[in-house]
Amino acid sequence: MRAGESAGSIFDRDWTDWIDSDDWRSAMDAVPMIPAVAREVLEFANDPKVPVKRIVKVVSKDPILASRVLRFANSAYSGSAVTITSISGAIVRMGTEAVRNLVTATCVASILTDKGHGNTGRELVDHGIGTAYIASFIADAAGEPREQAFACGLLHDIGKMLIHHLAHHPHRGVRRPTREEIADVMVRRHAEFGGHMMRLWQLPAPLHEAVRFHHDPALADDPRPAAVTYAANRLAHRHGFGCTAEDEDLMTDPVFVDVNVLPATLAHIKHQAPMLYEVARQLSA
Repeated sequence: MRAGESAGSIFDRDWTDWIDSDDWRSAMDAVPMIPAVAREVLEFANDPKVPVKRIVKVVSKDPILASRVLRFANSAYSGSAVTITSISGAIVRMGTEAVRNLVTATCVASILTDKGHGNTGRELVDHGIGTAYIASFIADAAGEPREQAFACGLLHDIGKMLIHHLAHHPHRGVRRPTREEIADVMVRRHAEFGGHMMRLWQLPAPLHEAVRFHHDPALADDPRPAAVTYAANRLAHRHGFGCTAEDEDLMTDPVFVDVNVLPATLAHIKHQAPMLYEVARQLSA
């Protein structure tokens, strides 16, 4: 019996057992749904031929997105002394891909940080942003779509948000879990829960498997997107993006060979990714 509980307590179900039996699905209707603007952004985030007019339309109707895009275009990163005052002008200066990536990162950041997840949400955002930029570089080496890789990297740990929600909004009759129990389920099942979130939010199908199998790419029907996400996630941990930096020799990992990550690729990522990561995380905060 835990502190605060007594004989006859209404909390008669262990949280971990509730999660592992998949009875948690009965509480799925309480999980926050994705905002409409975020859904639209994630749909065009997977489209390499998205019309500029569509980006301008979506961004212009959201004041927060618009202000951040303009800040991005007028930041030191843009390298220009001419002030940009329109979304279309920002896209011309920064390029469709750069603006689309910032908008996507901002939308995901709002989902994770506005739902009561505190520091956990901010860490997930930062790690996702770092993984996303690395994934886009790896996608180039692997011959995979950059825009899809960015979205997969950004969302790969979204399952942790669902687990966090289920832990802090326990179902009736289920005991509130300890930190250790939450951490254990996070490690074991966050990728699977991420797949559930992709389906619940009805996001584009290519995202489902990459998120669901980002730790086990070989299990995916199409392992390449999942392998890109896997490699990007490991490199994000190595660089300490939203987490403690890990010093590992990743070139011995066969997945890195499969997605054609060479020493030159790693050097490019080391040079470019930290700068892009810092700009995007500051603007999405």
